Formats: sequence, structure tokens, C-alpha cells
Amino acid sequence: MELTKKMKYHYSIFLLLAIVNGHGAWGISLEEETDLENKLRILATPGLKSIRTSLTDYGDVFDCVNIYRQPSLNHPLMEGHIIQMRPSSFPEPSMDDVPMRSESVEVGVKKGCPIGTVPIRRIPRKNQQRAKAFLKTYSEEQAEDNQSLGEQPGGYFKAEVQTRRKMTSRYYGAQAFLNVYNPKLNTKQQFSRMMMKLRYGNEDTSTSIEVGWAVFPGLYNDTLTRLHAFWRGDYEDRSCFDTMCLGFVQVSSRITFGMKISRISNYLGNQYDIKLTVSRDPASGHWWLLYGWKNEPVGYWAKDLLGDLTITKGKWGGDVYSLFGPLPPMGSGFTFEQSRRSRTYRSACYIRGIRIQKRLGGEFLDVNGLDLEKKEDLPRCYNVGGQGISGNWGYTIYVGGYGGLCNW
Repeated sequence: MELTKKMKYHYSIFLLLAIVNGHGAWGISLEEETDLENKLRILATPGLKSIRTSLTDYGDVFDCVNIYRQPSLNHPLMEGHIIQMRPSSFPEPSMDDVPMRSESVEVGVKKGCPIGTVPIRRIPRKNQQRAKAFLKTYSEEQAEDNQSLGEQPGGYFKAEVQTRRKMTSRYYGAQAFLNVYNPKLNTKQQFSRMMMKLRYGNEDTSTSIEVGWAVFPGLYNDTLTRLHAFWRGDYEDRSCFDTMCLGFVQVSSRITFGMKISRISNYLGNQYDIKLTVSRDPASGHWWLLYGWKNEPVGYWAKDLLGDLTITKGKWGGDVYSLFGPLPPMGSGFTFEQSRRSRTYRSACYIRGIRIQKRLGGEFLDVNGLDLEKKEDLPRCYNVGGQGISGNWGYTIYVGGYGGLCNW
């Protein structure tokens, strides 16, 4: 069994090296290049207006596209799709919705796109190539192989809590406030994320929706902290980052994936967080993303693509990836143990107000700590711990780690 894991690990490293060209950039095959060309033609929907963010800020370009002509509607499974402009119901406010500097966190274009249009981030070809190549190696299974081997740094590692899998586990939504940091990476072949994940099925083949923030130069070509998503559907184009492939229907004229998060927390200093809610609409069956404590609708993953699924597992925490060591920091770069010793929420990265929706269209309830279990792939480097219910913060965890060589 151990030999098999070693062979899988070394094959994974070989695969990674094979798809990275001599300049350190992700590479793809000729067939994949042709497929990418076809997708880029679809994604290049003419905009009515382009918004270029300040070059002193982060220099991205967002095209304001007619909402009824956005690229996702060109997916063959979306033919005849009628856009749902707003969810049929919104989550009821709770005590943990009291913002903790959350109001100051800005994501999106301040003035927004004109009425009737939505922002579509203009994605350079090389970013598309990196994303497509990286998806070849992105695997939850790889993390367990790395954990068992522990021979050399490099790979994909998580520190998170997850709901225990039960025969009766059925969820229709999840939400949380994610503390925002900007972990400093060592190379461009790394990422560091803080995420909320909803899963259906086995770990490595599941349908999933993941939202949060990420520092991901291989995807964004910079080291800024950005609003981020990964999703996987049970159809030919299985995996996707943000809106790099067709499927997410954008309705907000102001907020979309890939936008920079403007306010960043400082260790032992000011703290900022963002509230994210994902919920299945009881009328349409679409999976909505709501942003902020005011539950602003951003858009949805259409039922047409994800099917009539019910979530069987919720996860909250951080994950990192590195082609080689030393590994990148996670969160603030400090662990739960360090946070507990310092007795302050201003050290390790926190995720608060963790809640789940057990009934379609029902209220969101605080998770029960007894129904959660920890998943730490490299506990000597990254860990997670629960504080439990904490006043108006709701259920809170602290997660992170310093990275490095982790005692290899």
C-alpha cells in the first residue's frame, strides 16, 4: 500500500513537471489548446462598456456585458435558460450578522456596471492556460498521499473542519464570515486560500461548490487577495475556477469573482472579514451566492448544470498548494495553537458565524461542534481548532500555519 502511494506521489510530481514549461509557466496539450480557443471565443462576449480599475490599484479590466448575453448562457445545457434575477427567499438575520469591520471590506467595482449589464472579468489567455493545466493536478486525494509520505515538501494540504458524514446528512446551504489576510507566497507555483466548501459525493469525484478568498498568482498573475470560487459539476467540463468556464450566472452589477478584496487584516491589528452564503433556491433549485451581511445576490450556479443535488458535507478552513517547498503560509501565518496561547482573535485567521441550512428554504442554524471533525493533512505545519459558540460571533474556528519546510 505504501509503495503504491509513493508511486502515485512521484507520478504526480512528474505530471506537474511535465505541464510546467521551461519558463515556469503552466503548459497544456495541442488538443487542450484547441478546446481553450473555442472557449475563449465564447467568453469574449462584446461589452457595452469596459471598466479598467486604477493602475495604481490592480489594473484589471471588467467588461460590462448585457446580462442576457453573458457567456454562461452559451453553455449547451443552458439553452432556453430564463435568468432568475433574485432569490425567491433570503436568509433571516441572526446575532452573528453584526458586522465586525465587515462593512469596510470592499469587493467589486464601486460604481458598478450600467443597469442591465454585469461585470465579466477579462481574463488573459495565459491565465486560462495556467488554470486549465493546474486542474490536471488539483486533487483532494493527492493531499492524503502527501500526508502519508511526508518525504519532501510540495503538494496540496488542508486544515479544516467538516460535518460528519451520516446517512441522514442533507444540507441546502451554508454560510460563514471569513477573516481576510494576504499570505506572502514564496513562488508563483503556489496558492493559499480560505474557503467554505459544499460537497456531494466522494472526495475526489464529488460535485462541489467552494467560495472564499485566495492568493493565487498562477490564476490571477499577481499576489493580491481576491474573491475566489472553485466548482465541479457532473458533466464534461468538470472543474472550473471563478468564471473561467461557462456555468455561473452573474446578476450583480458590482461584485464578481476575481475582484480584489480591498481591506486586509494585520496580525494583532485591525481585522476584516467577508460574509458568504451559498443556498439552494426553494423555487428554482439554483445555488445562489450572497455576499455580505446584507446578503447581496451575486449570481448562481444553475440547476441545469449541477442537477437536483443535495449537499452531504460542509467544510470550512484553509488549503495551500506548492509545486516545491518551502510551503506557503495559510491564513495569517499563525496556527490555532498560537492563537489560543495569545488569547486573542487577532492572531490566527478565524472563520466565524458558521451555519448550515438543513431544510430547503429554512433558517440557517449554528453548527454543533459535536457534528464536526477536523481534517489536518500536515498538523505540524497547519492546524485548525474550534472555539465553539462565542457570543454574537456564532460558532468560530481558528485556522492557519506558517508553512516553510515543516520539519522535513
